[in-house]
Amino acid sequence: MTRSATNPATSTVKARPSARRRRTKWVGIGLTVVSVVILVVYLFPIYFMVSASLQPGVTSVNVEWLPNTPQLDGYATALEEGLQSLQVSLIAALGSVVVTLFVAIPAAYALSRVRSRVVDVALVLLLLAQMVPSIVLANSFYAMFNSWGILNTYAGLIIADSTAGVPFAIIVLRAFMLRLDHDIVEAGKLDGLGPFGSLVRIVIPLSRNAIITAGVFTFLFSWGDLLFGLTVVTQAQMYPVTVFILGLTNSQVTNWATVMAASLIASVPALFVVIGAQRYVKAGIAVGGGR
Repeated sequence: MTRSATNPATSTVKARPSARRRRTKWVGIGLTVVSVVILVVYLFPIYFMVSASLQPGVTSVNVEWLPNTPQLDGYATALEEGLQSLQVSLIAALGSVVVTLFVAIPAAYALSRVRSRVVDVALVLLLLAQMVPSIVLANSFYAMFNSWGILNTYAGLIIADSTAGVPFAIIVLRAFMLRLDHDIVEAGKLDGLGPFGSLVRIVIPLSRNAIITAGVFTFLFSWGDLLFGLTVVTQAQMYPVTVFILGLTNSQVTNWATVMAASLIASVPALFVVIGAQRYVKAGIAVGGGR
């Protein structure tokens, strides 16, 4: 009877890939579990808001996990009382986008074309501008707008909210415009286009993704602003939605269903903006990051 010999080295080699696959499988399962846990933690506040918004009369400590008799009274009250604030926030956010892009696009294009140490200084100043505490700016804006007579106006809100978007937009747009093929711009000059014509007819169309990215983030900055709304607005009819929600929580008897309903309603416009511009934002960030 002949016994076949088995090479120990061959068995070890065959066993190694199998063990490696098992380790890879368990690592993948572990990462999936961790990701699910993190996702649940981040999404729990949203679930809490939805649940509380459907339970009139609850407080922050007696919200039930599942509403026994869901009601929409909170949404009705939030829409009835906060519609004006939603309008103010929408106008202020869109106005901030227009002002920010109007300033940032030519500034970013100029900084992308100039080769000088002055550009580095300008970029440092832009970064420093974003590091200034907002409360310092808010106090300055109050004194300045009061002397100009634009407290409690859309103009005041738009100017104040634009201060967060302009430095960010210039940095993002310049990073994108540095990667443009400047031979195309030079070709436009041969066709008789001046600096302004090249910017409008060549640079802006080619920078569409970066411009949309800057506009989306500026909209989000303005939409979520609370400090400037509290500072440069003193009349209830001009309160943005963030100040309106804060006012609901500061009332003597807080209706948490209305507070949570108003918070969810206020999240909808920002959510639509992000979803609608998602592919442009991804492309703008990828190219602006050098990919």
